[in-house]
Amino acid sequence: MKASDYNQYPEWMRKPFDKIQIYTYYDIKPDPDNPGRHIIPNIYQFKLTDHIIVTDEGGSNPRPIHIAYTNASAPDGSMVVGDDLFFSAQNYGRIVLDPKKASDHAKFMFMEYSNMNASNPNRDNSVHPVWKKEDLQVEAKASRVDRKVRKEAMLEAAQLSAYMVDVLMNVLSGSVSDKDKSEEEKRDMIEDIAETSPKTFLAAVKSSLSEIISTTKKAKDLGIIKNDFKKQAFISQPDDEVIWSTKGIDKKKTYELFAKYLQENPSVLKTIESKVLMEQELV
Repeated sequence: MKASDYNQYPEWMRKPFDKIQIYTYYDIKPDPDNPGRHIIPNIYQFKLTDHIIVTDEGGSNPRPIHIAYTNASAPDGSMVVGDDLFFSAQNYGRIVLDPKKASDHAKFMFMEYSNMNASNPNRDNSVHPVWKKEDLQVEAKASRVDRKVRKEAMLEAAQLSAYMVDVLMNVLSGSVSDKDKSEEEKRDMIEDIAETSPKTFLAAVKSSLSEIISTTKKAKDLGIIKNDFKKQAFISQPDDEVIWSTKGIDKKKTYELFAKYLQENPSVLKTIESKVLMEQELV
């Protein structure tokens, strides 16, 4: 086919390309061996020609056309595909197109209308998608949310005791050899996970907290401990000894913060857990 036989888009489909567009490789997968990292091909060269159905602006007169990313033609007029449009791990599985670059306009038309674009509402669904278009406004909002979550996770990680570092290593690391690392090495690993996978990290922390909160509420119901509002403290029963002061804390987070205290003080937690078990056996 001649180069002139390709890219015969109806005029209405020639969208204004006036802002940066980002297309992301569709099959990026989490790396099961490295939490927070992803598997991206070093180089993924996709097909640079396609066959799509176009219509008039009102949706009538459907007809097939051939499209391609081409930036040159052979002496005989035949089409020559470009050699600078591909996904790579170096670019984090993304192709960024800039309207200020003349060559990016042809790339934009091909990537926008190809059946390989998962974000193309008119694509042929029998074709496996290779990329998706990023919504930069949604992405910017998500980025702000991600920064907030990451900040929370990093702050939480920085405050972990040596005991909790070991607990989370058991939950978040699948390698037995990691347990033999020094505390500093383990802490570095946990902080890396908190930074790269903050939601996973926080879920692990909150999961262990949930179990402790459940235990403390059982202990309260069984009369083993008491949240004494006058003393502003959790006290043990029947000796009325203060376990942990609630003075000045956010009342809505009383049990969560008490559970964090118990996480950091496993001997106190074990005492409460053993008393709960004993009381439940007596009931």
